[in-house]
Amino acid sequence: MYILTYDLHLIHFTLGLFTIIMVVFNGIIEYFEESLPLFIVEAFRYGKTLNGPVQSKLVRLLKVPKSWFTHFYVFSSIYSPFLLYQAYQSYVNFSVVPDTYLDALDLVCTETRVSSATKENVMLALTLLCAQCFRRFYECAFINAKSNSSMNILHYIVGYAHYFCTGTGILCQAPAFTNSLLPMDKFDLTQLLTVNTMLCVLIFSWAWVHQFRAHKIFADLKSKNPNKHGVPKGDLFELVSCPHYLCEVLIYTSLALILGYEHTTMLVVWLWVAVNQTVAAFMSHAWYNKQFKDYPSNRRAIYPYIL
Repeated sequence: MYILTYDLHLIHFTLGLFTIIMVVFNGIIEYFEESLPLFIVEAFRYGKTLNGPVQSKLVRLLKVPKSWFTHFYVFSSIYSPFLLYQAYQSYVNFSVVPDTYLDALDLVCTETRVSSATKENVMLALTLLCAQCFRRFYECAFINAKSNSSMNILHYIVGYAHYFCTGTGILCQAPAFTNSLLPMDKFDLTQLLTVNTMLCVLIFSWAWVHQFRAHKIFADLKSKNPNKHGVPKGDLFELVSCPHYLCEVLIYTSLALILGYEHTTMLVVWLWVAVNQTVAAFMSHAWYNKQFKDYPSNRRAIYPYIL
C-alpha cells in the first residue's frame, strides 16, 4: 500500500505496532499503574488479570464475551486451508496464481517482495499452521469450560489480525506468489528430509501436544471450580505458570525456522508472538503470586528455570 509514495508493508507495520504497544503499555502499567486512569489499565488487561469485573464505563462499552475467541479460530480454520489450497494448486498442479491474488499480496506486503523460502517449506509451514488453527478451534468449541469472562473489542480485533497476518505473511514471500516469477521445479517432498526441518517438526509437535494438555488442565480446573480461579497443576505447569504461552512461542519459532531467516515477514510474526506471549505470561505470573500465598516458588512465568 502506497502512502505518500512509500510502499508500506502492512503486515510489518501492523505487527510491529502491536509489539511496540505491548512493550510500552506493559512497562507503563508495571511502574505507574496506581497513577493511571482506570480505563487505560482495564483496556490493556483481560481475563483474570483484571482482578474482577470491568469498572470503567468506557471499557464496558467496548467489551465482548471471552467466548468470542472461537470466532477468529473459525476464521483461521477457513482462511489458512484456503491459502494452503492455493499453494497446492500452484506447486503441485502448476496452476497460475490469479492476478487478483498477486495484486492483493502487493497491496498488503509491497510490490518489491521476493521469494525467500522453498515451495516445499511453504507448504509444510501452511500445513502446520492449519493443524494449529484446527486444534485451537476444537479446544474453544469442545474443551474450554464455559465462562462469563469478557475482553475488550481491541483484543478481539487483534486475534483476527494475527491469523490474517500469519497466513498471508507466509504466502507473500512464497515462490509463484511474488513478482519475481521463476520457472517452477517439480514439487519434491524429499526436500523436507533435512535435520533442520525434521527438528522443527518435532518441536512443533511437542509444543502442539503440550499446549493441548495445558488447555485441558485449565478446562478441568474451571469445571471443578466454575466461580473462582485455582492453581493449575500437572505437566509443564510444574515448571512455569503459562506453559500454553511457552508452547505458542515454540510453535511459531518452528514455523520461522522452517521458512528461514530470509523470510522477514515470518520473523516479524515470530517477534510479535514472542513479545506478546512473554508479556501476557508475566502478567499472569504476577497475578498468581499475588492471589495465592502458597503459590509454588520454583515456577517461572514462561521459560523454565529462566523467566
